[in-house]
Amino acid sequence: MNLSCHQWDMISANRISLEPAFVLHTRPYQETSLIVDFFTRSYGRINAVAKGAKRPKSPLRSVLTPFSKLSISLAGKGDLKTLSSAEILDHYPLSSGNFLNSLVYINELITKATEKDDPHLTIFDKYQFFLESISEKDHGDDLEMLLRDFEMTLLQEMGYGIDLIKDAETNENIHEDTSYRFDPNKGFTKIHAGNQSKISFLGRDIIDFYEGRFQKQAVRNSSKTIMRIALDYHLGNKSLNIRKYLTKNH
Repeated sequence: MNLSCHQWDMISANRISLEPAFVLHTRPYQETSLIVDFFTRSYGRINAVAKGAKRPKSPLRSVLTPFSKLSISLAGKGDLKTLSSAEILDHYPLSSGNFLNSLVYINELITKATEKDDPHLTIFDKYQFFLESISEKDHGDDLEMLLRDFEMTLLQEMGYGIDLIKDAETNENIHEDTSYRFDPNKGFTKIHAGNQSKISFLGRDIIDFYEGRFQKQAVRNSSKTIMRIALDYHLGNKSLNIRKYLTKNH
């Protein structure tokens, strides 16, 4: 059978070959299969059926290997593709439960903050950098810095970057000894004498956050609160289940 160029283009459009990807989430499908939420470099989030992936000798069992970068091939027209191959490119062993919980958190963030079939190369590369870093380090300060760095990148890609340098009202540099309130729509504004704010942030902690100095507990606490306020606001009603789990179990 001879196919026209248009027909070949249609076939190619329905196939994705050897695409770098990470597994964000899997769920059972029928007795031996899985539905996998992939985060791919060129196509963003894609859902696919991994038929027979739970069988002991399945060539698709690599999708069950956590903390790995895969090369996947997919086929199909609709929202749910079929996984035809999956091979491990790199594996990133994690040494603690804190790292695992952090990765689950980031996976859920990507799922809630991005749309399907919407590529985000910067987020993909930052995700890989996060995995590479936490598989090599075991220092709490590094983990906090890496989490905040990823969250900032995600917000910037969503179009909601945070200015950690300027006062949003005066456009002056943030001062070390001044207290600020944070509005996820506006940014940081000085708290004037006589005014009160339920949550405030000291200028030196904001500056340290911007410059990546996370040695002080105050900086770690402030940066975490700032990012939680911003993410909760911009995610709207898409609450993060991992937070409920961690709160329940600690």
